[in-house]
Amino acid sequence: MRGSIAVVHKLFPLDVDGVLGGAETVTVETAIGLKKAGWKVYVFGWIVGGNKVKDGVHFIDYGEDYRLYDVFQRYKDINFEACLSVQAYSIKTLLSFENIKRHFLIPQDMSFVDHQVGTYFINKYVDGVICISDFQKKAYLEWGIEKEKLVKLPYGIDANIYRPISERKINRIMFAGATIKEKGIDILVEAFKIVKRQIPNLELHIYGDSSLWGRKDSITESKEGIFLHGKVKKEEIIKAYSESALCIIPTVPELYKESLPRSSLEAQACGCPVIGTRSGGLPETFINGETGFLVDHLSAQSLADTILKALSDKEKLKPMSERCTDHIRENFLWEKQIKRLEEYILSVNPSEPKINNLTYKDLKILYYTEVPLMPSKTSSCNRNYQIIKILLEKGVHIVYTHGFFINKTEKEIEELSLSYKNFEVKLPIYKNLKLMDEVDLLWITEAWDLDRLRKALSLARRAKLAYGIPVVFDAMDSVYKHMLSAKSAGKDISDDELKAIFSIEKELYELSDIAIFVSEEDREFAVKELGLSRDRSLIISNIHYPEEILANERRKSLCFIGGVLNFNNLLAIKYFLNEVYHHILKKDKNIEFYVIGDRTDELKLEDLVRDRELLELYRGKVHFVGWVKDINREVKKHSLSVAPLVSGSGIKGKILNSLECGVPVVTTPKGVEGFDELESSGILVAERPEEFADLVVKVMNDNSLRERLSKMGLKYVRERFSVEKASRTLDSLTPLMREAIKKAHSNYKAYSYRVFSDYKLFMPDGYIKTDDTERVIRAVLGLTGDKFQVISFNFTDVYVTESSIRPSFFYDPPESYRWVPALIKKDLPKNFLSKSETNHLHLDLILCYKELRMWGLKGNLISFGLKHKMFFRKYPLLERMAKKIYRILQRI
Repeated sequence: MRGSIAVVHKLFPLDVDGVLGGAETVTVETAIGLKKAGWKVYVFGWIVGGNKVKDGVHFIDYGEDYRLYDVFQRYKDINFEACLSVQAYSIKTLLSFENIKRHFLIPQDMSFVDHQVGTYFINKYVDGVICISDFQKKAYLEWGIEKEKLVKLPYGIDANIYRPISERKINRIMFAGATIKEKGIDILVEAFKIVKRQIPNLELHIYGDSSLWGRKDSITESKEGIFLHGKVKKEEIIKAYSESALCIIPTVPELYKESLPRSSLEAQACGCPVIGTRSGGLPETFINGETGFLVDHLSAQSLADTILKALSDKEKLKPMSERCTDHIRENFLWEKQIKRLEEYILSVNPSEPKINNLTYKDLKILYYTEVPLMPSKTSSCNRNYQIIKILLEKGVHIVYTHGFFINKTEKEIEELSLSYKNFEVKLPIYKNLKLMDEVDLLWITEAWDLDRLRKALSLARRAKLAYGIPVVFDAMDSVYKHMLSAKSAGKDISDDELKAIFSIEKELYELSDIAIFVSEEDREFAVKELGLSRDRSLIISNIHYPEEILANERRKSLCFIGGVLNFNNLLAIKYFLNEVYHHILKKDKNIEFYVIGDRTDELKLEDLVRDRELLELYRGKVHFVGWVKDINREVKKHSLSVAPLVSGSGIKGKILNSLECGVPVVTTPKGVEGFDELESSGILVAERPEEFADLVVKVMNDNSLRERLSKMGLKYVRERFSVEKASRTLDSLTPLMREAIKKAHSNYKAYSYRVFSDYKLFMPDGYIKTDDTERVIRAVLGLTGDKFQVISFNFTDVYVTESSIRPSFFYDPPESYRWVPALIKKDLPKNFLSKSETNHLHLDLILCYKELRMWGLKGNLISFGLKHKMFFRKYPLLERMAKKIYRILQRI
């Protein structure tokens, strides 16, 4: 015994004792050939009737529900020299088994989508792709498979079984195969009628499942001379080949590309010349003019002319018949092809376990941020930007994308694409969803409100269901916790919105293989309140670059850092101005207050301060700076930073921004959530407004205290929030990623899509398919089967966030279907939408998207502003004018 080989058939019934189709025959005969060559062979598939042994081959049933991973567990102690998989999804399922030395793909057709993986996976994990024709090899090369992995090894025909056994009848022609339009069955029938006018006694015998053609197998004779035999056993088809003058293979090249049609080889082995078209690898199976006839341009007339030409020269058909058998023995003999196959298998060096040895340099990550990263504007964006840089330095290939409708990126992201060859930008995600087929995992971040959580969930579900790749959810801090805090601080958040945030965030943690937080406090909340598993989570806090030397010259002033689009920042500014700042000025009237952050220059003092006396007191002392290009440079101008937060969650970037500049911070208990060892942090905490003011004045007027706090803050940031610490944490992420990839592969379920043709996709006006719509549909149908009349997609609109456009299908009337994408049974009556009993399923997957269209002056102004942010930044006067116009339009 030479060793063991596993052969994995596709998710299609394999009846070893019954009638086999072409693909099933190839699998069975390849397995038997390897067994005769001295191998112990196990065939895994959907085996009709369950496990069995036939001709010495072990046929193992993984069931209609594709339980390959669980079934293979029983054979993990067998050392397999190789695994030959008909389709690539089974390689994905078995890749984590280290008892398989080599993985080979042996595709039997030209349908790339059936592999359910992209070329990236095949090139990375498959040791070789065994093509059965030059055409197939060329097609797989053009698809993107590396040339070095491709080898041409046609399957063989057993000439001892497939041989002439009957006297040939000149008035008999035949067809063997699927009786479908793509295979040219309708054209053949029309051509036969033309030929029969000149050869009245001619018979056409059709072998194949005629139910596909809408005919009954029970028909055995016809006045038209057409005989339907249905699916027959091997002995009967061999007899048919032997008796027939010609085997017609009229595959329509425009509809179907043959890889290497077995019927052509079987017919010739039995001495039956063939007539074939230029469909894929079909011309490679015969020699035009010697063992068959080629139809250059397929039509009923051209096919009829070829048949008439072949049958008119009876003397030529006899030597042609003999040449057929010689052709098969010379080029497609079973024993020779099996020997070539095993020689190739053994010529490929066994590879080390691929997943267990993965390093960062081996990984390709689709990095999806729900909003474009703006490192210079928000601390969370800066953190994510720094994480990307660290990963790039470690060798990770990152494909960056975002779901926002602006196709441009910030300058810092553009610079990354110029600085790192392993960084590329693909925008927006909704036009590049197939990227998930070309990466090892999906990384999601910046989903910090309900709408963004919904889209993040939809993307995570898509990654799991349609692509079988792991998901890293960089939550940073819990959105649910954040919203609870904001609601308690007075933000208008409904209970329904809170419930939705809770359920979506919880499901995101369930779907995610790894969850990342900025603080232990936020992780603890997710573990206790949202059911997160602690062992697949870790902490990567904010990343900062502390100054080495303290600045000497500083204003006697306070600064606050934070854009006003964040509700918590606006609340903090109001709290400071109404409750704290006047206490400070009473003690030291020279201390000024500067507010730094995106759109803070739009703030008006009179809109923030309730007391008229305070307004007069603050004039000339409160400065709204707005967005600045270099936040650290601006912070260094001030002696002290304040963070008077009354709501929010997570590590506060504004505090760390100040500390890394050597600027001490006075904050509230809410501001230091997530920080530890505060006594050595350079952060002072005040619970009451008066206490807050006392600390500010004390530090501001005590240079030695301020310098001591500055040094403490720099050291604190250096030890806890440095790039080196984040890098070490990311190193500890590697084993988690390996396990996540292994788990995702082992959990991958191939989908049966036999019901695909029963449905049509309903697309409302204005909606556009994504690049992977077919992939998602097949995955959904594989999950749901055909038990639903309507499969509605709870579409998360890319641009519009109002819940009113996203109806709940469990409660809304069936008429609502007309407003969203849906799969609808083709045989439903036209008035089915009015029937309340319509059976449907509700899925939350992004299937397509709607282009942004904003009408009118206001819409045009918004569109221009969003698309030309850099233009406005260059000409601030125009930006202010545009904002004034927009505010006027809002009141109309």
